[in-house]
Amino acid sequence: MKYLKKYFSGIYKDRYVLRSLVKQDLQMKYNRSVLGVAWQIITPLGLSIIIGLIYSIIYGVDPKGFIPILFSGLNPWVFLSGSADGGTFAYISAEGYLKQTQVSPQIFPIRVVSVNFVNLVYSMVAYFVVFLILSPSSFGLSMLMIIPGLLVIYLGGLTLANMSSAITIHLRDFQPLQSLVLQGLFYVTPIIYTTSMMDDKGFSIIYRANPFYYLINAVRSPALGNDFNFAVLEEYLIVLAVTFVAFLISAVITVKNNHGIAMKL
Repeated sequence: MKYLKKYFSGIYKDRYVLRSLVKQDLQMKYNRSVLGVAWQIITPLGLSIIIGLIYSIIYGVDPKGFIPILFSGLNPWVFLSGSADGGTFAYISAEGYLKQTQVSPQIFPIRVVSVNFVNLVYSMVAYFVVFLILSPSSFGLSMLMIIPGLLVIYLGGLTLANMSSAITIHLRDFQPLQSLVLQGLFYVTPIIYTTSMMDDKGFSIIYRANPFYYLINAVRSPALGNDFNFAVLEEYLIVLAVTFVAFLISAVITVKNNHGIAMKL
């Protein structure tokens, strides 16, 4: 319990520093860019359109229905993978702060995740605009479940960033290893294909045993306007509970790892 208290108290103490760093990162990311934040919209949308059109040619899939599935899956995946990958550089890029100030180290993984989360929100706004054009009849109150879904995926991204940042301090080769694992997970997670494609082949276990599927589905399912029922609520609560416990574990590991962190960089 003392580790969790130290984790959250450190965040609260340096909350203004954290907010300033996130704002600074966002400004630097889009500084002198003609399109700026629009790239966060264009990239997943462009990929969704390209893949959707290719699938429509090869498999005869209706692009009008398939593009929203791709777009709503790519957005949370980009956030999760970006948070995990950014976590490996969270402390390394903040070496100057950690060696010259008394700032709490745990704010740096949060910094990475928060920047990615802002980009995710922009991308999801763009998604809803596209979805409104392609399938206006699918809009409903069930889409409001995307709010707790975003909370779940933020905790998931922060858990990944905490863990990857802690591991990288001790094992600098972890970043390329993690990138390789994430590439593999991208293809075994139903992002560029539907779960029914796996079900038809008898490989449902591949995605049902994949935690990334449930994190992404917490955002994708309401974004697609799927009906909200007791089974969906039960899945949400389980995903939230598991993700929250994983986050608390990562917070404890983060605080333990922070001891003497400046000397480890």
